[in-house]
Amino acid sequence: MGDAWLDPGTCGVKLAEFEHMTQQMTQAAPKLAELADQLWQALNAAKVSTAPAMEIKRIAAWADRAASDLRRRNQLAHDLDRQKLAMVVCRQDGTYLKLPDRYTDQVGYAAGRRSADLFRRAASGDPAARAALRRLHPQDITPMFAKGLLEALGPEALLKLPMDLTAPLAADVRQPRDGLDAHAAETRAALALLGRSLALATRPDTRAYLGDDYLRALTAAGRENFPPLSTPPNGTSGYQSLSTLLTAAGDTRFSAHFIEVVGSDMIAYDSRLRKTLGQEPLPTLTGKAGLGNALDPTTTKVVPGDRKTDFLAPLLTAAALSGKETSQALLTHVYMGPFEKGTEPAFRGSTLQYLLHDRRPVWGATDHGAALGGTIQSAATAQDPESTRLAFAVAKILAADTRKNFEVKDGKLRIRERGPFDSLRHGQVSDAISRPKHYDELSGLRPAMATVLVAHLEKLHDIVRLDGYTDKPGSTGMTGEDLDYLLVDVTRDAGAYEHLLLGQIAHSKLVIDRAIVKNADLSNAIAGEGWMFGHLLEARHQSVGAEEGRLAEDLDRMRKYVGAGLGLVPIGTTLVAEHVPAVGKPYEATMLQLTGKLTDVIAKRLADKPDQKILAPTTETEGVERLFSQMVVSSMASHGRLDGPGLAGKSFATKGPDPKIRPIESLSDVELEKFLHWAGNRLNLGDISDDVQKSMRNGREKTAGHYKSSDGKSVTPSSQR
Repeated sequence: MGDAWLDPGTCGVKLAEFEHMTQQMTQAAPKLAELADQLWQALNAAKVSTAPAMEIKRIAAWADRAASDLRRRNQLAHDLDRQKLAMVVCRQDGTYLKLPDRYTDQVGYAAGRRSADLFRRAASGDPAARAALRRLHPQDITPMFAKGLLEALGPEALLKLPMDLTAPLAADVRQPRDGLDAHAAETRAALALLGRSLALATRPDTRAYLGDDYLRALTAAGRENFPPLSTPPNGTSGYQSLSTLLTAAGDTRFSAHFIEVVGSDMIAYDSRLRKTLGQEPLPTLTGKAGLGNALDPTTTKVVPGDRKTDFLAPLLTAAALSGKETSQALLTHVYMGPFEKGTEPAFRGSTLQYLLHDRRPVWGATDHGAALGGTIQSAATAQDPESTRLAFAVAKILAADTRKNFEVKDGKLRIRERGPFDSLRHGQVSDAISRPKHYDELSGLRPAMATVLVAHLEKLHDIVRLDGYTDKPGSTGMTGEDLDYLLVDVTRDAGAYEHLLLGQIAHSKLVIDRAIVKNADLSNAIAGEGWMFGHLLEARHQSVGAEEGRLAEDLDRMRKYVGAGLGLVPIGTTLVAEHVPAVGKPYEATMLQLTGKLTDVIAKRLADKPDQKILAPTTETEGVERLFSQMVVSSMASHGRLDGPGLAGKSFATKGPDPKIRPIESLSDVELEKFLHWAGNRLNLGDISDDVQKSMRNGREKTAGHYKSSDGKSVTPSSQR
């Protein structure tokens, strides 16, 4: 009998034959045991080996265990058949019940199918069913339970459940009453069970996988609107309900296959809605019903609210939580026809182009791209070729949009105004009315993009180095001008700017440490690092313009870095530059580790020692000079380049005939001040300061030169204003 009709991990059972086999095994076990006993007595009496009898005894014990297992399975099969819980398959050779192979899976599968009715009754308000669901917890949901539950419900009923479960909660939120918090918690718990089940039962290559046909049926149900004949924004679409389940699943990972198949269809569905909704997002059930924080997983006290939501945000968050491969599958999906009617995307470019560029104003109405940023960060921060390619594909799109959002006017980089009359000339009146903050529509994405750029910081240095020779792009596809437009957007966010600075400080520490270890030209190392600092500082200053408050915060941040001795932080034995290749994955991984270390150190030092013990710089440029001096001194000390007789009697040195610099972190504030003064005289740090100033000035001027007006005139570098 061919069994291609069976899914992996399943078996087909004929009830009558299965029961007959169970009875035969039940009868055979004691007979085999009796035979073994008789044979043993005969062989023992004949004083020959009793091994044959012992083998039969072993078989009898196995038969007894098998008979017990078969009786449980037989009883379960009859229960499933009687309760109409098992799928029935009719074939030419008879009728089969389709069951999981393993008994524990059969039990879980049966429990899942039985629970489908609990959900239906709970959604209709049955108190007993709701009480039964309260006894279930997400961690109790096994893959086979999930398969049984979703198989019994079917895709359409699955997507209607969140609507039915949240409808009475919405009434309670609108008219607050006693028990609202408990009702919300109960609803969240029920949705969490469904969300986890959806994640577990849609993983290919597992016994619980529902199959590609189920996913196709789920996308069809997602595109449906309820009640029938209604169209968005009226009624509720299946995908609005699905997004609620994606949130409810919590940290349960979805498969890359599920996210690509179902998620890409959600994105295509959203693109077709643009004709109807314009720049308005299709809300989640929370936004549609005004549930406030009632469905947020961490809620303890319900607060009603009408905040705008976007049904695609939970999809992107779920993809990010599910890992790199899943996020990449969603962002790089290529739509291939032929399409069923009404399923094709309404955009011609890539998925990434649609999400980042075409959909930009939609994100501006809700989280400003924060969820999208999380997906990009998950997909593009690793060091594999696909992550790198994706990182710079995102960077190019953002840089191109930034060019359109800024203009050079009166020698300064300004945000391009979009007044009604100006927009009328370009046919963009709707933009002028509905997009007054167009330049900040993806402001929520900036922190994530800063993390991506730090992960590929060596590539940014490659761009800057190449820009000194040609205006053509290299392997990243980006020119120096592209990079500076990207930076002027990303650095508008103070947190993103700080992350970039910390990443560059980490990069500089590694480069300087390597130069000192290998006795290389320190001036060349400082020149390359100073250029990048110049690009970062100039982009930030051009971005915030004359906003004195934000510039003062930047200077205060740099003073804290210097005052906390951030450049003095030891690299550590696991991150020693001499052990790490100069390029490639190990180098960038080390740089990321060091960035994390610097972030932790600055937070701890500012908490432990809020007072400035090192003379504060008066400008950011001076602050970077001080950091470079600290880096050089730190590396020189850690590699023993400052040890020798001249240390004798110094408070910051060890005692004895062969004095060495004590670990910098062990020095008191007074000892540290004396050490820095002594090292500065010993190393002639004034030359280092000159190198830093020159390279930063070159970097800042190069950056400013990239921001040109239509007549080719560049902005004035901020340091010259």
